[in-house]
Amino acid sequence: MPNRTESTAARAQDPRPARTRAAILDAIERLGEANTEISVAAVVAEAQLSRSSFYSQFKDIGDVAVQLMRDIAAEMLRLDLRLRPSEDGRASTIAVTGYMLSEMQRRRGLFAAVLGSAASVESEREICRVIAESMQQSVSTQVDEEMDAETVSLFIVSGMLSVTTAWLIAGCPYSLSELQERIVPALPNWLLE
Repeated sequence: MPNRTESTAARAQDPRPARTRAAILDAIERLGEANTEISVAAVVAEAQLSRSSFYSQFKDIGDVAVQLMRDIAAEMLRLDLRLRPSEDGRASTIAVTGYMLSEMQRRRGLFAAVLGSAASVESEREICRVIAESMQQSVSTQVDEEMDAETVSLFIVSGMLSVTTAWLIAGCPYSLSELQERIVPALPNWLLE
């Protein structure tokens, strides 16, 4: 007879949390496409979920943005680690920033609501920290001993987020590639080498 631990491990994982999370993210994307305000009330109505279902997955709308940015940042790091050894730094940086900006544009409503709101300063700081952490490994191989990779990463990401937030709030008034063309030349040369 299997012991309690073995039978628990053998049980299938409950798919309901993943379905709830997917429904919330899908609702946020639909609201964003419709240029509708993104709030917990709007998301649960669009997803046809209860508020308690939302709060079982996220603490607030800012938390949704932070968790999404964690996923995006992890992919940014994987992309950079894959490209940087074979590409020049500029090509790698363009690919990584392009990926981040396209993911933020795809969820423009969410990121504009979170990053452009005075009520979500904590989420904005966390998003900045998440991106900076994913960038830190690449930065640490590029900076000299006098520079602290963590500080440099936060500094660069803060500027990028400021420009991106203004672009998102304005409704993406120019293309993603134009945004990238404005950001990449402002990055330090050593990051592009």
